[in-house]
Amino acid sequence: MKAKLVTRNTASRFLALALIAILPGCGGSGTLALPPPASAAEFVLAVNLATGASNLSVEKIDPTTGALTPVAGSPFGGVTSPSSVAVEPSTKFAYVTNFSDNTISAYGINSTTGALTPIAGSPFAAAGNPVMIATEASGKYVYTANQSSADVSGFAINSSTGTLAALPGSPYSSGPAPVAIVVDHVGRFVYVANSAAPSISVFSISPGTGDLTPVPGSPFAADFFPRGFAIDPHDKFLYVGIASSFMGDSTEVMAFSIGSSGTLTPVAGSPFTAARNPVSLAVDSSGKFLYVGNSQDNSLSAFSINSSGALSPIGGSPYPLSGFPLSAVTDASGKFLYLGGAGIFGFSIDAASGALIQVPGSPVPAGSNIFSLTTVEPK
Repeated sequence: MKAKLVTRNTASRFLALALIAILPGCGGSGTLALPPPASAAEFVLAVNLATGASNLSVEKIDPTTGALTPVAGSPFGGVTSPSSVAVEPSTKFAYVTNFSDNTISAYGINSTTGALTPIAGSPFAAAGNPVMIATEASGKYVYTANQSSADVSGFAINSSTGTLAALPGSPYSSGPAPVAIVVDHVGRFVYVANSAAPSISVFSISPGTGDLTPVPGSPFAADFFPRGFAIDPHDKFLYVGIASSFMGDSTEVMAFSIGSSGTLTPVAGSPFTAARNPVSLAVDSSGKFLYVGNSQDNSLSAFSINSSGALSPIGGSPYPLSGFPLSAVTDASGKFLYLGGAGIFGFSIDAASGALIQVPGSPVPAGSNIFSLTTVEPK
């Protein structure tokens, strides 16, 4: 019997810096007036898990308004049952898990247009129902949470071609029914949500081989059942959305402080209250705000994060949505938030308060079941 897909995500998102050259004036006693340098292009990649219409969309972000425009050729094929998408740090390659046929589709990313081209050898074999994928900071490795085989697969990335090769020690046992995975921003630890335990497995990453080793105390207890992750950009706090289930409705967001060895300790006051079925989470690039998509209430909760990791609701939260949010991500600039579900919803973020304003044209009809989002600013 095939397992049912019970998670969303995200995959995790990476930041790229644009180098701006300052040119001197020339000629006579004046200076040459030059136009401001163009902003680096940034794109949203979104997987649409829809019966008979599964695909991968790429939308270009307007750097001023946050509005989205499909790139030429979008949506792209080559996926069967896409459940998550991730981009490695060099921003040359994107990877998509295909839940039902146990594979990973791989693409090269055009740095100018955002268009995708399948990599030779794609799709690559994975383990039992890979539901979420995450890359790590060095760009050498990628990991998947495999729901039916109750483990984590690790792959080495060929930096030239983007092809994947299973790590010698892979797969690595997790808890039952892992449905979410995230890697910290410096590539030291992998966090896995085991939905049927319920618990969070934590692994340290060997920098030389990519192999995973459970940290002391792993797995760590969670409420039933953990379904979505977000880590703040300073790797101090892990936030976990607790999904509604046969155990009843959930509005919980758990918060943990992250120790130097990757261990987890509940933050005082955790769990915090969002709305029903908080399955998608994203922290902005400043680390000041957490955003949570509530798919049962069709709403978006917004929180400020204090120095201890505790959460406080932002005025105006929760924000109503016209569709169910299944995935969430903020862009590299920290100016915009995007949620996937029945299309892609976009919001501009007030840098001071964290309040949200919907961007023009939102939601974008990129698909009826946007299960995972990530952003990329090609180098």
